[in-house]
Parts: sequence; C-alpha cells; structure tokens
Amino acid sequence: APTVNEVTGVARVFGDGEKISEVILTYSEPLLASSVSPKDYVLSKGTLESVQVTRSLPALKAAEEGRYVILKVKTENTVPETLPAPPQKETKEKMRQEPKLDGHSDRKAPDLGIAVKQVGEVTGAGGDKSPGSTRFIASTRTLEPDLSRFTQKVFTDPETGISLPYNLYLPKEIKQGEKLPLVYFGVDMSGNNDDLTTPLYQGNGATVWTDSAFQAKHPSIVVAPQYTSELVTKLGMLTADDHHWTKGLTLLKHFLDYAVKTYPVDPNRIYGTGQSQGGMANIAISDRYPDFFAAQYLVACQWDPKEMQVLKDKPLWITVCEGDNKAYPTMNETTALWEKAGVKVARNETLWDSTLPVGTLNDKIEQLLRPNTHIYYTVFKGGNHMYTWSFAYSFDAIKEWLFAQAKGK
Repeated sequence: APTVNEVTGVARVFGDGEKISEVILTYSEPLLASSVSPKDYVLSKGTLESVQVTRSLPALKAAEEGRYVILKVKTENTVPETLPAPPQKETKEKMRQEPKLDGHSDRKAPDLGIAVKQVGEVTGAGGDKSPGSTRFIASTRTLEPDLSRFTQKVFTDPETGISLPYNLYLPKEIKQGEKLPLVYFGVDMSGNNDDLTTPLYQGNGATVWTDSAFQAKHPSIVVAPQYTSELVTKLGMLTADDHHWTKGLTLLKHFLDYAVKTYPVDPNRIYGTGQSQGGMANIAISDRYPDFFAAQYLVACQWDPKEMQVLKDKPLWITVCEGDNKAYPTMNETTALWEKAGVKVARNETLWDSTLPVGTLNDKIEQLLRPNTHIYYTVFKGGNHMYTWSFAYSFDAIKEWLFAQAKGK
C-alpha cells in the first residue's frame, strides 16, 4: 500500500510574517488523484484549503496520478486590526513599572513545524489501498523560497569599524555593464534582534520585490539591513520620536553609499521603503540627502512635519491607518503643509477598508493616480500602527508607481 515517505513544509512570507502555505506529502508510489480529497487529511495547525496530486516538484500542474500530494493551507491576516483597550484605571506605580522603549526586540523566528494525519483511505495507481490512520507525521524539512532568494552579508564602515549585517538579493543574470534599480527596505523596531534574516520573515516589505513575476518585469537589487540588538546597545536607537539624526542613521547611510558603489546600481533609480522605524529612517535620510532616493513608499511612519517640508518636491507614496495615533495625525499635518505650499497631494476622499479584496483596493489605487502629481496619501479606516504593514505591500499599483519614477525624468 502507498505510504508517506516524507512530509515537507513550504513557508512563504506574507504581510503578517512567514508561515506555512503548503505541505508536500511524498508517497512511496503514485496515487490516483480521484481518490484524494481534503477530507482525507488533517493538519496539526492551520486550515486545509485544497489538495493537488502531481507527478513532480515543483508542482507545475495537477495530474491524474502522482507521488506528491500538495496540501494548500489557508492563509489569513493574523494581525489584529484593533488593539485591546487599555485598563480604565492605571496607577502611577503600574506606569512606572512599564518597560521603556529602548530599541531592542525579543522577536523570535516563527515556528514552521507542522504535522499531517491521513485520516481517509486513498488509492495507489496500482489499485492498492492506503487506509486512514490516527498517527500524525511531522515534517522533517521546511522549504523557504522567499528567504532563500537572499544572501546574508556584512558591511563594515571604514570610518568607524562598526559592522552592519544586511540581506541582499541580486538577480541571477545581470548583463555586463547593466545598471539596475536598487530597493532599500527598512524594518520596524520589532526587527531589532540578532537574527540577520528577521527583515525577511517579519513581513513582506523586503520579499515582495523579489517575487519572480515582479522581477521578470523589473529586474532589480534589494537590500534589507538588520539593525541588530548589538547595534542598539552600541549606537543607540536607529530612530526616535525626537527626530534627531543618530549614529545608527550615519552607519545606514554609509552602507547605502557602499551598496550603490559595490553593486551594479542605477543611481537614478534608488527606491526607499520601510515601515515604522524603517520608514522614519527613509525620511531622515531624505531630509538630509534629498537627492539620494528617486522615490519612496512610506508605511506607518512619521517625522517632524516642518523638517519634511524639504521633501515637498519628491515622489512619495504614504500609507497609514486611521487608528495609528502617531503616523496618522502627523502625516495629516505634513500633507496639509505641503498643500499650503502649493503641492498637489492625491488622497482618497473616503477612508478605505483594508479587508476588501486586494484586487478591489488595487483598482482604487489605480483610479487615484493623477498626471502631474508626485505625492500620494492613502489612509485606511480603523486599524492600528502594526496592522498597517500587514497589508501595505500587497498592491501592485503602488509597486508599479514606485518603479516608474526616476531622477531627472
């Protein structure tokens, strides 16, 4: 009878982080696809959405028979749209005991282990039956296609000797003399730990640009530096609400200059993006070096509105949630000052619902595009600070807009 020889988890990165999206069962012999259905399997966690039988991996198409059964796991946004309400009464003693924001993070890599139980009878291509079982079989390996596209490197600042680790994506084929766009992604403060791949698995702000379909249209280089807990201890927070230039920002700018010189980067097509701390770092660099980025996508972040006035002529796309009590009011003030200075800011007149289908929201974004307009401000109803980036990198229209920008264009 056909038996399961191996269970492989496939983890992909979504807006709310990396998680298992598929489970591959390798059987000892081919199964008849007609004998296999979702009710034949139970997952140790998550919800089974569909099954597919295929002859080979990667699974290009379903087959009438094959050794591999692909279990598709339902993936939904797990970040709560609203934060729990604080206690009505807070004592001064309790408030004194609250940990202060110091730039360190205790974020851990996600648990990607999963187990599968075949509970229904399936039939082999030769007619042998494989009965259901009560035994879970644990995965013995996990494939991480989104993370595996990156390599981990370390930049050492020649001026200070301080090192900054970074994740690098380079297209496989770069023609001699070719110059490519560069995307810099800055992670939020929850990524400030000593796991160098944290900017890749905490959300999809770095990985979306390396998707094969996007790279087929827009070959580009992507860097996602990791501001480690060690760097926080040594240099202090990368960004803070006092909006001051920091030693960490100096290190980051030196790294970006190094990346432009080291890799085949088109200096007219350097794009910056980031969420929270990463978005603030984007703004700080643009404030001090207005000609560095060709365009930026700023997610759930803010800076001193008066300082940001130097960016009034820059191509910017800003996304916030109404429930973000820092980014929302501050970006409202910032965009109002730009408009007072005569700059057109395209914005949605009514707040958008982030739970609508991605295609519907993408259409709304495309309808927002205006000629002779270089600043866009999209606000989503409800939500909160961290919820914003769980969906913000899902929209092809914003990614296409970003890559349409170039200095001197």
